[in-house]
Amino acid sequence: MNIVDSEDKISQLIEADDWMMKVLNAASTLNLPDWWIGAGFLRNKIWNFMEGKSPEPSRDVDLVYFDSKNKTEEADWNYDAKMSLLYPFAEWEVRNQARMHYVNNFEPFMSTSDGIAHWVETATCIGVRLTGKRLEYLFCYGTADLFGLVARPTPYFSADKELLKKFFYRIDEKNWKNKWPHLRIETH
Repeated sequence: MNIVDSEDKISQLIEADDWMMKVLNAASTLNLPDWWIGAGFLRNKIWNFMEGKSPEPSRDVDLVYFDSKNKTEEADWNYDAKMSLLYPFAEWEVRNQARMHYVNNFEPFMSTSDGIAHWVETATCIGVRLTGKRLEYLFCYGTADLFGLVARPTPYFSADKELLKKFFYRIDEKNWKNKWPHLRIETH
């Protein structure tokens, strides 16, 4: 499936989901620089669709942005608290990618998309945002793994034995093979 067809299909799924649209509208109110909602918000929706499953109720929202001027944890915690207070229909985790490189000992990220590209699995390195009334997408590694039900480590995780262990740990910890029985685990 090419990127345009992927975007069209994802847009159909998101626009038909009132909760997802509420989340995107709420996120847009923060006016964060270079913001995206990524990870399971989109991945789970697509993988459930690919498996023919009803959407699982997930309230987790990974809202990421890039602000090199304020890289304090407290700024993120304040955003978490604000969003939880104003929009309690989701569990918000707002994180500035300008500081998140420390988690896995990477070089500092240069943008939100650079931060997202360093997440664990290729199918998780995706994002969506609402600009006006238009959905925009970020696919750091394309959509083949996302629509192919493939869990594959990003190059940053496959190149390092310790980080590759995190990849396998996440799959087990999150019980992905039971949630999505047709999921393929690939490391190349």
